[in-house]
Amino acid sequence: MEQYGSFKATKRYFDDTNFPYGFKQSGDFTRVQAETLELCGATLYALEQNKQEPLNEEQQRFIAVCRGEIPAETDIEKAWVTYREALIRKGKTFNLFTSYVAGDDDDFDSSDDDLDD
Repeated sequence: MEQYGSFKATKRYFDDTNFPYGFKQSGDFTRVQAETLELCGATLYALEQNKQEPLNEEQQRFIAVCRGEIPAETDIEKAWVTYREALIRKGKTFNLFTSYVAGDDDDFDSSDDDLDD
């Protein structure tokens, strides 16, 4: 799926603590947003938390969106903003409850499905 570009991660992203039935079943996201979070969420998290350096202008722009410097415009940016807003509504601190984080050891109890695309 080319539309994800440099944001596509090597592993799927799940937040089993806050969305135990998955992003698609939560009612908080569209089908496209849920798919975007699963495929790109690990990269998006790493960028927002400064665990990964931006590789290009697109990723640098995403970081600016996370900092509130500019509004979300792309579908990826909007999906992440929706995710963050859903966590705020649930009263959660997202970096304490994330199931998989890009670059961390694979000691999480979530689906570590490798993406075969």
